[in-house]
Amino acid sequence: MRFSERIHPGRTVVASGGEELGTVDAVFIDGETWKVEALQVKLHSETADKLGAFWNLFHAGRIELPTRIVQSVSDTVVLSVSIEELRQVLSAESASAPAH
Repeated sequence: MRFSERIHPGRTVVASGGEELGTVDAVFIDGETWKVEALQVKLHSETADKLGAFWNLFHAGRIELPTRIVQSVSDTVVLSVSIEELRQVLSAESASAPAH
């Protein structure tokens, strides 16, 4: 079972190139192993455009980042990939996701 939790939301998320993506909105936890599997990130509108994520004036774009691309976590979450590499990771994740 997988669930999400809003633990310390609002931490800034930064790509390896130093570009700010947005803020942590929630974490996804595996209920059996209690490991954090992914972070939900609320994107800045410019970043949502670059990544092709849906957003509008009333709803911020959000993406789910696998923890394997997180380099470090402190006051800021730093990713081990650039924006361009992140686009490829997200494409690969969506292609391998099981259909419902």
